[in-house]
Amino acid sequence: MKYSSIVEAAAATSMTVPEGWGQGRATFGGIVGAILIAHMDAHLKAEQGDDVAPLRSFSLSFVAPMAPGPLDLDAETLRAGKSVTQVLVTARQDGAVVATMLGSLGRPRPSSLAVPGAGAPAIKAPEECMPMPFIEGVTPDFLRYFDLLYAGDNLPYTGSPRPDFEGYMRFKDDNQPQDAASLACLVDTWPAAVITMLSKPAPMSSLTWTMDFLVDPATLPPTRDWQYDVITDAFADGYGHTRSRIWDGEGRPVAFSRQAVVVFA
Repeated sequence: MKYSSIVEAAAATSMTVPEGWGQGRATFGGIVGAILIAHMDAHLKAEQGDDVAPLRSFSLSFVAPMAPGPLDLDAETLRAGKSVTQVLVTARQDGAVVATMLGSLGRPRPSSLAVPGAGAPAIKAPEECMPMPFIEGVTPDFLRYFDLLYAGDNLPYTGSPRPDFEGYMRFKDDNQPQDAASLACLVDTWPAAVITMLSKPAPMSSLTWTMDFLVDPATLPPTRDWQYDVITDAFADGYGHTRSRIWDGEGRPVAFSRQAVVVFA
């Protein structure tokens, strides 16, 4: 099932999570995030029409593994002010919560302040990078739908002392929407940054995820290859804390992402 079909289905209060988007025993976290964002957008359009404020930030908790099969979605507007709207989205399977998202949307407002984000650092061009291969039964199922292009030599399972890397991400199918949900989905395709320090595969998952949008991705010129880098701030007791930056095809900063990750190794 294509990404675009999944987020279209997420507009309803119930949908079916498809097979083929797994990451271990759970559904890929990027699709979970995209589903909740898409449902939030549909909820707000039903309340406010097409004049919905851009998504500025979301905080997502992966409460339990989301499995293929029926999924119930619910959105509640906690407050809709003149500029800022706060929405809570909840996903349930068999009556139990599997994910929750708090979304914060904000309309542009006049301001005398402007602090531009840093432009993209110089790395290899996308065409000089080798996409990581999808290997049936070895790499996560969802990776069949994406290309991850590592720009350096700090690669997964190389036993590196450095838990950070950079590269590009894109959908294999170019005919996908460009919006907050699709960008969030792309950001979570990357594994936990400490994967470079491992010498063999190990289970890993996201515990919490916060993403801040510097601009509305839908307002940008179409971008195929989004530049990405990630830094691990700390890792101990099986839990890691990472932060990443995302730029569009013209090197403009687009979003920041932070995750608490769990690695079973």
